[in-house]
Amino acid sequence: MFNFQPKQDKFYEMFSETAQNVHEAATMLRANLDSLNQKEANVKNTEALEEKGDEIVRNVIKELNEAFVTPIDREDIYAIVKQMRTILDLINSSMHRFIMFNITESTKEAKLLTDILMEATKELVDIMDELKFKGYKSKKINDKVHAISKIEDSADMLFRETVAELFKTETDPLTVMKWKEIYQILENTIDTCEKVAIIVEGVVIKNA
Repeated sequence: MFNFQPKQDKFYEMFSETAQNVHEAATMLRANLDSLNQKEANVKNTEALEEKGDEIVRNVIKELNEAFVTPIDREDIYAIVKQMRTILDLINSSMHRFIMFNITESTKEAKLLTDILMEATKELVDIMDELKFKGYKSKKINDKVHAISKIEDSADMLFRETVAELFKTETDPLTVMKWKEIYQILENTIDTCEKVAIIVEGVVIKNA
């Protein structure tokens, strides 16, 4: 009798690995906001995590090409790691904006949005651990998906309020442009976390 479980486990292992990588990048971004005087050094760390994310995607593609069976649909496996890779790209883009715009001090709103991002990435770690240890039939997955949805809603509300206040109180157009772009990237990053959760939710529904 053939046993495909070891091959299947590799995908869940890689999901967990990439989620941990994403959460580490979000944590690093948040720390960077408290030490923007070291932003040039800090960005190298997020670039390294982004490269690690690229390597995981390459490994997933390799495994997909070699696997006879997969624990969930191939397109879902690829979509999950691809969106995780997008989160890393957006985090790295945020880090680079502070260098490009020569920003030396963060706003409290940027820190709040990044705190929310860290919450979302931690929920992704929990979701991927559920898949890894219990599979798509875990009853906790839907709770985690809904938690990320609520987190994204709070980020969206904070983003709208923050941008509205920015346009209302800031008189320098360059400052408005810089911070609006940073806030938008952070909001997009959190939105992408929700996209990953929605893909996983679809996996649960298809396999119910």
